[in-house]
Amino acid sequence: MFFRILKKDLKRKKTMNVILLLFIILCSMFAAASVNNIIAVTGGIEHYFDMAGVPDISVAVENNNDEFEKELKALPSVSGIKTEKYFEVSSSRSFIHNGSKLNNFINPARLLADTDMALNYFDKDNNIIKSVEKGTFYATTSFTADTDIKEGDDVIVRLEGKEFTLTYKGYFKGALFSTETSSGPVLLVNSEDHSTLKSYGASQSLFGDPRRLYITSTDTAAVKELAEQYDHVYASTREDHKSIYLYDMLTAYIMMAISIVLMLTAFVVLRFTIGFTITEEFREIGVMKAVGIQSVSIRGLYIIKYLAISVVGALIGFFCSLPLQDMMMKTVSKNMVLGSENGSVMGAVSCIGVVAVILIFCYMCTRRVKKLSPIDAVRNGQTGERFGKKSVIHLGSSKMPSTGFLAVNDVLSAPRRFSMITLIFALCLLIVTLMSNFALTLKSEKILWAFSIPESDAHILDAELIGDMFRGDKNAYKRLMADVSETLEKEGIPGQVSISLGKNCKSYHKDNTADIMYWVTKGETVSEPKIDEGSAPRKSDEIALTGYAMKDLGAGIGDRIKADFDGEEHEFLVTGKFSTFMGEGHTALLYKDIEFSSPNSSSGVQIHFDGSPDKATIDKNIARLKKAFDTDKIYNTSDMIKSMTGISDTLNTIKKMMMILTAIVTAMIVVLMERSFISKEKSEIALMKAVGVSDRSIIAQHTLRFVIVSVLACAVSLLALMPVSNVIMNFICSMIGDISGMKCDIDPIEIFVICPIMLILVTTIGAMLTALYTRTIRASDTASIE
Repeated sequence: MFFRILKKDLKRKKTMNVILLLFIILCSMFAAASVNNIIAVTGGIEHYFDMAGVPDISVAVENNNDEFEKELKALPSVSGIKTEKYFEVSSSRSFIHNGSKLNNFINPARLLADTDMALNYFDKDNNIIKSVEKGTFYATTSFTADTDIKEGDDVIVRLEGKEFTLTYKGYFKGALFSTETSSGPVLLVNSEDHSTLKSYGASQSLFGDPRRLYITSTDTAAVKELAEQYDHVYASTREDHKSIYLYDMLTAYIMMAISIVLMLTAFVVLRFTIGFTITEEFREIGVMKAVGIQSVSIRGLYIIKYLAISVVGALIGFFCSLPLQDMMMKTVSKNMVLGSENGSVMGAVSCIGVVAVILIFCYMCTRRVKKLSPIDAVRNGQTGERFGKKSVIHLGSSKMPSTGFLAVNDVLSAPRRFSMITLIFALCLLIVTLMSNFALTLKSEKILWAFSIPESDAHILDAELIGDMFRGDKNAYKRLMADVSETLEKEGIPGQVSISLGKNCKSYHKDNTADIMYWVTKGETVSEPKIDEGSAPRKSDEIALTGYAMKDLGAGIGDRIKADFDGEEHEFLVTGKFSTFMGEGHTALLYKDIEFSSPNSSSGVQIHFDGSPDKATIDKNIARLKKAFDTDKIYNTSDMIKSMTGISDTLNTIKKMMMILTAIVTAMIVVLMERSFISKEKSEIALMKAVGVSDRSIIAQHTLRFVIVSVLACAVSLLALMPVSNVIMNFICSMIGDISGMKCDIDPIEIFVICPIMLILVTTIGAMLTALYTRTIRASDTASIE
């Protein structure tokens, strides 16, 4: 009998059941794909590191340091050391493809000989590269980004006027090589070709003889402690290296958040569906109770129904998730070697989890069955009792037209019902606007302070131009700024020139020792550094620290710390606390008159044009400077920040996907809810027709209800947007550096016009088209309880 009732119910309520099924399919699809992506990235990193042979600790050495390596070998915990030596090519313009110089990467390219490979490196098919054929090369993906270089193409390397041609064999995967667009590419070449190229351009390397030591040790702390005693020596554990894949993980977690919102939406839809079904079927429930069927059995009938829908939806969603997984994993698999043994299993488990959660929610929502009695079948599901006002407004005292009054009255009379719809609409719109804010913020000029760079309009990031600063010449930055200032004067472009430099130095406070990046801005600036607490350094013996640096040293504002600059000990008074991405947040800010040689980091040369020029003038000035310096690596502030963060385009893609998804979800919710309302209000609609209310007025009333809800949802979403945006953005930025007080940028037209109009338009059209169904109701249906 139960299955006959179930079959009849599924046929009778096709629209509701189909839309609920679609929600479960979407929910299962995104849950399976995002869970698989998160597991593949988080668990896959360890798998990848194992396959690549990444040891527990590695050390980057920027210059020849025989003393360090001697002491390292003497450590009793060290049982093996493998060394990779790199040859650096400072400028992308040294590479020529089809007659054009490359300009797609900023940082120097590193060349590694196949005989020096200390780890396992993989080609695009995940095969280990044993050797590189003479005259060919592999490269990380940042080498070919934004170019038309294809496998088999020839690339000319021009060094010191000499040329050498190599054939591109495809990209390769290196576990410890970043593939972000802001990172310098790595090229694997034949050992003989490597020797030839190095002889052509011995002066290309910015840091003498950079190398990385891969160390097998039972005591990584001892290795890190030893490394901290030397300049230009940086130790990193396996856990530290996982930050390379931060953006891959971030994308996966965003997709998981989307699936959670969809799941919440499915729960709300399920609650409405069950509630309307129980309210509508009071007669059937009352009759079943009258003949002795228990409430548990009746609830089981509904649970079986939704179990069937959820199982079918989860199965379809699981199979639909497979292509979505492939799409989501496409970028990740290009960067990593992933194990595939558990991907489908975890996707299936997540779909089963969706079914289980839906069933639990369904069981909770069917509690109302207990309250219904056989007498409800006689009373048409009503007790005739009401102890509160039905609405806060009255037709007699209202000046609104009757259609508008009825729509507003319906919303106010059922606040719980319509508030849940409002909340779901607001959540959907909030995700779209959040993605918009994040994408805009991560290329916005307003976050320039987070890079510890003064207010500026143009940025010179050509490694070839700034390379002399890293070769031990203490006055190189002065000559560079003088050259830029002279060029500005020749071009008739008035402006101030500054340059920001960083150097990692050993720092001490009481018993604590830490490797801190010391950051200083030289030249003319028009803005003060942003300080969170205290004050900026005003004298040469004052300093500001990030929260991370304070924690490393156990110091605070008012304390004195010591630092080793080029073998000389300096003492500083901590005057303030600031935020920055630089040095991964372990950073100190110096007064501008501090000097040190051989910086190991720089944000390039900054130019602030006089007179507050508009964007068109700035771009025109930059074009003239590019021609004067013969380089394409001069950027406006927005493009510079975009290249530094490297995730703005990804967030824009997710935003566009969410706009489409929001439109689909909104339309489905509107259709489902309106059909439910029509079914519940059939007698009232018939009565309105009996007293002469036109179909047009009824359709307008039903449409206007959803318009009101969508407008309220827009208001709620926009009110919550900035606080939520700022909290999430600060959390994300704290994973990259030590950042607090980050405020998101906003595109007013997109946030306050385009997105709300999209939601209201989809809601209005969906409600109006669905409300046309009211035309099938006749005045004679007034007495119908079907």
